[in-house]
Amino acid sequence: MTTEQIERGARARTRQAVLDAAASVWARDFSASLSTIAERAEVSRSTLHRYFTDRQALIDALLLDSLARLESLDDGSAPASAIYTLEQHLRAGVEMGDRVIFLFSDPNRFDGNPHWSADDGDEEMRALMDRARDEGAVAPEIPTTWAVTLFYALLYSAAEVSNQDLPRHVAADLAVQSFRRGVAP
Repeated sequence: MTTEQIERGARARTRQAVLDAAASVWARDFSASLSTIAERAEVSRSTLHRYFTDRQALIDALLLDSLARLESLDDGSAPASAIYTLEQHLRAGVEMGDRVIFLFSDPNRFDGNPHWSADDGDEEMRALMDRARDEGAVAPEIPTTWAVTLFYALLYSAAEVSNQDLPRHVAADLAVQSFRRGVAP
């Protein structure tokens, strides 16, 4: 491994540590300072500024990174059923708890940000929910909008609870169980 590859690896790890720290801190207190984030990431403030010149640059980077992680939940494979895919999305979303809270705790947080669209992924989720209905996993009388909103509410609730009281895997199990029971025919 060359010195350049090692440096890129170390730079990528430091950048990721700062992003993870920002997600953790801002999930709980969006007004927290960059100094608090640097401390959580165990880097100096000057190191943080080498990666992100100001607060807005870090917000934008965390927003893009978090959205990319959510989008990567759909790996393109064709699972056995839509309900299985929805369950896997719930579980993976709970594992990303801090990022889910960062993204969705304040509906106005990203107003005006060119990287944000409140409707991103909505059509794909609606199509997946409709497919789950066609497969018999969602009751026909439950409107798609209701099922999608329930899914997101359970995801957010499980992410929030897993940061407080429950281990993530327990919160994910409860979210999946609640979702299945809430939409079952």
